[in-house]
Amino acid sequence: MKDKNDVQLKSGDIINIHQTVNGENIFVMLDLKELDLRYGFDASYKYQYSVSDLLETNLFGGEVEWEIIGNINSFIKTLR
Repeated sequence: MKDKNDVQLKSGDIINIHQTVNGENIFVMLDLKELDLRYGFDASYKYQYSVSDLLETNLFGGEVEWEIIGNINSFIKTLR
């Protein structure tokens, strides 16, 4: 899966979906293989809807709307 900037999604990536789900727009892809997506405000809170539906292209225009804005592993390194 690639974001709107054609960047390949990988485990640990932080994404902005540019819309809200349950009031949130920032999510963390903990495990791409398992499609384990978590809410950005609390990584223990698993996204409870279809991850593949959230990340697929827009039904009307065919564009990808979400984008990768960072990686949790890079963020953790800056805290050390």
